[in-house]
Amino acid sequence: MAVLKLVVGFLALLWIAAVAYLYLAQDSILYQPRPVDAMQETTLMQDVPGLEVFLVPTRDGQSLSGWYLPRRLGRGIAPALVYFGGNAEDATDFMKQAKNYPDVSIVAVNYRGFGRSTGTPGEQALKDDALAVYDQAVAETGRAAFVMGRSLGSGMAVHVAANREVLGAVLITPYDSILAVAKEHYHFLPVTWLLRDHYDSLPDAAKALAPALVIAANLDGTVSPERARALHDAWKGPKRFLNVPGAGHNDITQYPSYHGATVNFLKEHLK
Repeated sequence: MAVLKLVVGFLALLWIAAVAYLYLAQDSILYQPRPVDAMQETTLMQDVPGLEVFLVPTRDGQSLSGWYLPRRLGRGIAPALVYFGGNAEDATDFMKQAKNYPDVSIVAVNYRGFGRSTGTPGEQALKDDALAVYDQAVAETGRAAFVMGRSLGSGMAVHVAANREVLGAVLITPYDSILAVAKEHYHFLPVTWLLRDHYDSLPDAAKALAPALVIAANLDGTVSPERARALHDAWKGPKRFLNVPGAGHNDITQYPSYHGATVNFLKEHLK
């Protein structure tokens, strides 16, 4: 009996430690900004002709920094593809893929606290910022834009699609909510009470009228395909679902089926 009490006590201490860790470390788990790489930025400017720095002021006095690549469409500027990245991405990463999307202008801006953007990340702040970034992209081109969100960024893309007129939404390894994702990973912990930022995309998805392409990675160990499917099922507008065989959370963009689907979706809905 004494041994059993010791074992139970030890397991209880481990559980308490896990609860404390998740509560205290949740921001560093969810938001993982990288140090500014000035050399990478300089190389990008040299490699991508026409690339411009894109600065967006926020309502609370912060400054968001990223990139804008205008492209021509007929006599005007092509609609923008506004990209919202994952929790460890820098806007520079996506701009390296600009050649993959030659028919649209491209906007990619770092979240507050990421890259050269000021401020501290948080759910409501990032969602408000996403609307500001989108509005400025529309002002630059003079027409509605596409939104593309990957992983964490899918929540921002869905929020924009629910509150603005968009041409279409590409959602890569998206979730119905971060809370649901956390429950899958930490099913033994009371995550509902621990998490500050739930990122529940379902109410926004239920209001979004634009066409959506939802892309899941069938070997995703971070955001399961079931989470992506739940978001797809809640989407109000026209939608299609692609589950990329063999792909994981971090390497999905390397698969030809992913690339073909995204390019074809943009061409189909380009105006």
